[in-house]
Amino acid sequence: MGEQPLGSLVSEFLEQGRHLLRAEFTLARTEMRSEAKKAAAGGGMLAAGGVVLFLGAMALVAFLVIALAGVMPLWASALLVTVLLIASGVGIAMVGAKRLKAVHAPRKTIQTLKEDSQWASTTMRSAKSQMHGHA
Repeated sequence: MGEQPLGSLVSEFLEQGRHLLRAEFTLARTEMRSEAKKAAAGGGMLAAGGVVLFLGAMALVAFLVIALAGVMPLWASALLVTVLLIASGVGIAMVGAKRLKAVHAPRKTIQTLKEDSQWASTTMRSAKSQMHGHA
């Protein structure tokens, strides 16, 4: 196998680097879209939990307090309804927070960037040693 001239090696290296960067950006974009969808779903659940808590407090508190006042003192029915609504809202918000924790950095891209960096470093060392070997 014949040795390539240094200029040819550098051109090939730069061309492969350009292709590699394009592929890395495509992979990063794909992974970020996937993670953004997860984040949106988790954030949506948190928002939904807040909305449900607020609307539930507005629409049901009066009804439930009045309905329960027939079997217990008014203050006790108001306290019971309040505790139940808060517990429901906290539960929904915890599910949303758990989903947000499942969002991760683009691991595949980070790993391939590390590998590409090692490859580039090895290629440059090889090119330098070939340059010095021909000098």
